[in-house]
Amino acid sequence: MLNSKIEPRAFKDEAYGAFAGVTRALSSPRRLELLDLLIQGPLGVEALARAVDQPTANTSQHLQALKRSRLVETERRGTRIEYRLAPGVADVFVALRRLAAARSPDLQRATERFYLSAGAPEIIDPASLKARLAAGGVTLIDVRPAAEYANGHIPGALSLPLGALPARLEELPGDGLVVVTCRGPYCVFAADAVRLLRGSGREAVRFEDGVADWRYDGGAIATEAGAGDRP
Repeated sequence: MLNSKIEPRAFKDEAYGAFAGVTRALSSPRRLELLDLLIQGPLGVEALARAVDQPTANTSQHLQALKRSRLVETERRGTRIEYRLAPGVADVFVALRRLAAARSPDLQRATERFYLSAGAPEIIDPASLKARLAAGGVTLIDVRPAAEYANGHIPGALSLPLGALPARLEELPGDGLVVVTCRGPYCVFAADAVRLLRGSGREAVRFEDGVADWRYDGGAIATEAGAGDRP
């Protein structure tokens, strides 16, 4: 038996309603921060809660909302549940964040105020970084935790987690430009690293983009073992 015909208005109401259901899951600042963290790699709820400075129960509720909208997926590892981004979500996140950066004066002011107060206002754009990496004479360091670096990083970047950077400064050349990359434009690790590097007499700037942005713009992503690009 054929289904009864659905009127165009009813179809549109249902379709846009379902569409809005997904966007509502993105309407929470805390959920956006969780997605930004999951771009770096899979994590359990306890680690995510620590990273966003929230109780585990609250963090779990946000993750469940993201899971209901199928923006995150879960995998059991022994007694632990690990959360990861669903396919395609990282690209959507980058596109939405760039739209917000272009259209929101509040976001622009907040970003400018923080980095100026942190003493790390200077950045290098993607085209310039790619050219400098190709030509040589620049050192790119990734100051995220080692596990995030292992999940994927810009080819040629050195893993120097922020906590280990003071003890490992001697591994960096004393001259030439040092570029610091982190999780993205809201990652505060980069500002701290730039300040430390400048304090040691080195020329240092931030690269605002993270691995998701680099991949979104067509760049390759390497694994720690150098196994090649990730899809």
